[in-house]
Amino acid sequence: MMNRKEKGRALFYTRDSGGKHETTPGEYVGWAQRQAEQLELDFDGTPETIEAMIRNGQSAVGDLFLDFGVPGNILSRKGLDALLKTVLDDHDVSHVFTPRRNRLARPDHPMDGVKLEDALRRKGITLVFMDKTLAPMRRGKRPDIAELIVAAVDYDRSSEDRRELAQKVLYGQLRLAKMGFSTGGRPPFGFRRWLVKEDGTSVRELVEGEYVKRHGHHVVWLPGPEDEWAVIRRILRMLETTPAAQVARVLTAEGVRSPDSDRYRTDNGVRHRTSGVWHQTTIVGIARNPLLVALVEYGRRSMGDQLRCTPDGPRELADADFRTDENKPKVIINPDENRIIAPARFEAPVDPERHRCLLAKLDQRAGTQRGKPRSRDPNVNPLGGRVFDMNCGWPLYRQPYGNTYRYLCGLYQQSHGAQCAHNYVDGQTATRFLLSCVRQRALSPQRLQRLESRIRQLAAADQQDIRLEQTIGQTRAQLLEVETERDRVAQNLARAKNDEQYQAIEAIFDQLAQQAKSLRAEIAGMESQTGAVAEADSAVDIAMQIVRQLTELAGNAENLAAPRQIFDMLNARLFLGFHPVQGRKRTLNKICRGVVTFGDAKPAVEIYNGPTSRKKIKGPATSSAPGLGDRQLPSPPKSCVDSGKEDKSLGNVGRGERIRTFDFLLPKRSPRTASKSQEVICCQ
Repeated sequence: MMNRKEKGRALFYTRDSGGKHETTPGEYVGWAQRQAEQLELDFDGTPETIEAMIRNGQSAVGDLFLDFGVPGNILSRKGLDALLKTVLDDHDVSHVFTPRRNRLARPDHPMDGVKLEDALRRKGITLVFMDKTLAPMRRGKRPDIAELIVAAVDYDRSSEDRRELAQKVLYGQLRLAKMGFSTGGRPPFGFRRWLVKEDGTSVRELVEGEYVKRHGHHVVWLPGPEDEWAVIRRILRMLETTPAAQVARVLTAEGVRSPDSDRYRTDNGVRHRTSGVWHQTTIVGIARNPLLVALVEYGRRSMGDQLRCTPDGPRELADADFRTDENKPKVIINPDENRIIAPARFEAPVDPERHRCLLAKLDQRAGTQRGKPRSRDPNVNPLGGRVFDMNCGWPLYRQPYGNTYRYLCGLYQQSHGAQCAHNYVDGQTATRFLLSCVRQRALSPQRLQRLESRIRQLAAADQQDIRLEQTIGQTRAQLLEVETERDRVAQNLARAKNDEQYQAIEAIFDQLAQQAKSLRAEIAGMESQTGAVAEADSAVDIAMQIVRQLTELAGNAENLAAPRQIFDMLNARLFLGFHPVQGRKRTLNKICRGVVTFGDAKPAVEIYNGPTSRKKIKGPATSSAPGLGDRQLPSPPKSCVDSGKEDKSLGNVGRGERIRTFDFLLPKRSPRTASKSQEVICCQ
């Protein structure tokens, strides 16, 4: 237990879910103020401060620590982490106020809450709840069994409260949904919240964010302003003949306000203002809204870690509700039979039969990809950012193609065919080829020995385990002396006869405490360096093992994870040049040359590093784009066929192109088939 002042500083912590509680965080702080005055503790928290923290989204201000809107089963949260850090660093802190145990945590396992309390008490902290006070625990003292039992029961009850609350909320939402009322949240585009009676009689429109609790009244979504409905009707008409992505581009170009224009949202913990740009998903979401035909749908998605919704009531979580890679619940799309459909409290604004036909068209356009999230796994894209078009300097982007994939010129895609040409390479063929280059370059006996020897030399140059262990031992001995002296000075604090002696001894104690903290940080830094060396040596062995397996990996096109690691480790890059080849009916672009580079070798061409958004790329081929400097966006070669001259769309369907990648590398080709402009792919 740390030595702390008997009359020191108090901190206040609470966790608020943001619900409608009878007691507000400000009232809790008022209780903490009164407790601090009775105990003669320093405490600067006020109800006004914590209310301002809620409005500003702050987690720690002075002696106040708050987690607002964070579930209690998450034990690592900003406010709580800041509290623990302050308790550890500031030895003046002697008390921590929190209203109740369920405001401190609602852990999934009761012992997690008990351990959290134990960690604070063993640091010399007195925990003050509204119904009990827990004194600090001395080092080596066994906890009282009665306190452990009571704490475990309290935290088990707080965890059970989350489950009961989830059950009540689901039953309440099911009842409202079956009656056609709102179950909460913001209304969709084109609708507004209205307060209505039980029989559906409208009372008044609610202001955004307004909360009204009145007996016999509910909230319903009704059609909103006519200007929004004019946009909705236009979207529905355009979707009958136009893809959603093109509809979004038209509305954005015309400056039509999007549903979330000028609002704020948080992505990955960063709060930002929305751009106001229309997106394909927004267009499709508006068109698929069942409220257009006066139907209320509830339960399309299921989320939460306690219970999930079904038309018959809450259900337990199944294996399919958890992620495969980690034991965390995930959001799932419920099948139609698990959704609640009820008639709305207004007449259908859209013809149901016409809307049904539109949904059929959207389903047909979406094909087999509807509802499938875009993969964010880099292992399914082994050459992502590592294959480039030598004609324009752009990377080739991965594109699904039948049952496989290919890499297509990024400038061609982002300019919608207006710039560069339809240069592409088969993905699996390019991956196998680059693997074969790695095998040829790195797996020859001489190079493999030199590679392993060089890696081991680099690892050995950083290996300082013996010297580090000696230094760590000396530092630990010094830390022990400082801590012993600090404890002796702490005992002298109690023997001080007047304030002058107390202040003098206190200054020495603070100096020794700061010195001990610095020594502990120094030891932790040296120990982390020792662990990093061991991990680096292990990584060398793993890397060499992967390199030796390249022969097997090169023949296995389905295992894309290991090639990606190899390419990243060696910084392998593939540069491909294309030229037009006259086919039977039209001109096609084929690979004519290429360069493979490793490590820090100079790129074969100047790689484009400017903006890649379609808005900035589309335009005249001779215009300069930001990031290019004096370079111009390349135009298609004069001998290349312009996409507009093919008398066909830019879509892939019906193009009939046959991929003959790396034909010029086949060993048994005739000399007459080689063009003068062709270059053998070489390694650098």
